[in-house]
Amino acid sequence: MELASATSAEATWPSWVLVVAAVLVPGLLLAGPALRSRYPGAWWLLCGFPAVAFRVVQTWRPLMAGCGLAVSRRPALTVVSGLVGKGAPPLQPRVPRRGLIRPTSGGFVLLVRLLPGQVPEHFVKAAPAMAESWQVHAVRVTSWKPGVVRIVASAVDPLADPQVPKQRGPGHLLRVTWRPGPRGWSTCGASLTG
Repeated sequence: MELASATSAEATWPSWVLVVAAVLVPGLLLAGPALRSRYPGAWWLLCGFPAVAFRVVQTWRPLMAGCGLAVSRRPALTVVSGLVGKGAPPLQPRVPRRGLIRPTSGGFVLLVRLLPGQVPEHFVKAAPAMAESWQVHAVRVTSWKPGVVRIVASAVDPLADPQVPKQRGPGHLLRVTWRPGPRGWSTCGASLTG
């Protein structure tokens, strides 16, 4: 009796996923344009970022190989002799290891660990190809620390619709104040002018 209820619960789980997907996808397709115009940040997190992250994951290996950022696992002569002698397909080249893709307000950030012999300039040269492959506006590559580069992608052109950042609080300017510190030393701090 318990076995039958367990199998029926397992059988209904995929159907609930399908029902939720059947409601969610058309809802996002219908409300997508309004959501994009009124709440671009919410649209980016719900629709834009998952699509771009999927493209990054799917195109990472071919993009790195196409841009010359992949390294063969064996020396060239060994690969050629292995193909001739055994008829086996060649090993997949090693590609730089990427970290988690973290969303930002208008794009994403990605950390990449370099392979031996690579320098950040190789990734800077490949940035236009990355932007084209991932279908984003621009890709900027910076050296984060030795052996690691930081890839920042912008999904939209920030100059197409510039926005003034919102000020928090009453919008007063900061003023430097001097006050005596411990042991008679003077310290400075900032306070809001009133």
